Amino acid sequence: MKTLCMYATVRFMPFAETQEFANVGVVLCAPDSGKLRFKLARKRFGRINQFFDDLDGKLYGSTLDLLEAELKRIQDYAFNVPGKNTAALFNELTRHREGVVYFGNVSTAIVDNFDNKLTDLYEHYVERSFLNEKYREDILEKNIRKLFKHEKVEGFKATQLRTKLGEFKLPFVKKGNNGLQVIKPIAFDRKTPLAAYEHANQWIDRFSRLQNDEIVLPENMMLAAEKPKNAEFEDAYIEAVNAAAEQQILIVDANDQQQILVFARASR
Repeated sequence: MKTLCMYATVRFMPFAETQEFANVGVVLCAPDSGKLRFKLARKRFGRINQFFDDLDGKLYGSTLDLLEAELKRIQDYAFNVPGKNTAALFNELTRHREGVVYFGNVSTAIVDNFDNKLTDLYEHYVERSFLNEKYREDILEKNIRKLFKHEKVEGFKATQLRTKLGEFKLPFVKKGNNGLQVIKPIAFDRKTPLAAYEHANQWIDRFSRLQNDEIVLPENMMLAAEKPKNAEFEDAYIEAVNAAAEQQILIVDANDQQQILVFARASR
């Protein structure tokens, strides 16, 4: 059964002076049935710190807590007043106000499945699922560069490395006391799980080649892999992690800034 819905993005804008914002959630409403649902980003959302690098991290977390509590209260109330009252409630909720959190323009959609629509909207506006795989890895690289700049981690630069079988470029290479130290971000949002695994395995093979040719020591290698959001790709991710472990290659979550910094700052 098709349902008329209204929806809006949730925007986080900590600095009114710049008018810069990040989408941190979506609210979806089906007035006729009194349904009002929302999906918010996690509290440890790397994009917030990367985009607003001078932001007090506690502000985002506490703001999300308050917003979640308020949305739950409104959600419960809307269920008891379906129809025009729910529509009016949604319009009042999303009315533009000055503040750290505000809502984007209200849009409408005819949907077959309410819950699936909420997930689709969240993936599009917050997770940015429309980005292609190469662009996603470019974003991961930019995030790490920004992290290193903010945390004053120096020495890493894009470098072409030559092996006995050929050469390839790595975005993060540093000359340390114990030889070269290398980092490669990897995205798993490929067209198929097999394509995702093959892409990861290509870099595991290249890292193995660097080991075999005694160019980089195993402990000086790190793959920063963004965990797949689609459960269908989970096996590909696990297979890649296991393959890397067999070659003594460290894989960390590409959004785990602390792990990346620990590796980058290690005395090597």
